[in-house]
Amino acid sequence: MFCLKGEVMMGHVIDLKDILFNNIKFWAFFLSVNYPCAVLEEMGYSMYDLVTQVLPVDIKWSEEFTQYYNGVFDEADGYLDNPTTLITPLDKENYLKIEFHPGDTIFYINEVEIGCTGPHWEVGKIPYSQMKKILSLENGPVLFQLLLPMAILMPDEITDIKPVLEAQFLGFGFTQPFLSQIVECLISGITI
Repeated sequence: MFCLKGEVMMGHVIDLKDILFNNIKFWAFFLSVNYPCAVLEEMGYSMYDLVTQVLPVDIKWSEEFTQYYNGVFDEADGYLDNPTTLITPLDKENYLKIEFHPGDTIFYINEVEIGCTGPHWEVGKIPYSQMKKILSLENGPVLFQLLLPMAILMPDEITDIKPVLEAQFLGFGFTQPFLSQIVECLISGITI
């Protein structure tokens, strides 16, 4: 069983409404673990380092969410048969599925794995030109953030994505100078 916002959920499937932007525990966890290539080089900070300066990552909550237990890495290399899973429509023909394992986050579109952010990460799968289209969908900003670890950004697209990220991250409570640092770090992790 997993608890979101005080409610006990049976099974391990979560709904998009459970992880909207007001669920700061989820977003602190998500931002801190799903950007394996993101580094703010001049400070030597990873995305985790930056996020935790503003949003405390609730380790107990994160372990409960991913169903972590002592020995999961010895027994199953951090992967579960029944992980916490989000399944949500993207549009009329496509849906997003994300599995949250203790040792990895795996992303699918229509049951086709598109990448993961764990120790053997595979990112940079969705061109930013396609990612922008997600913003116009129902729940677009949340879906955009959920898929952002899979994005690939060209250097000439950086000026386009910066205001989008700044607007969304203000909602998480990031203010200057952290807002600029978070955006710069994230961009470093998805840019070719």
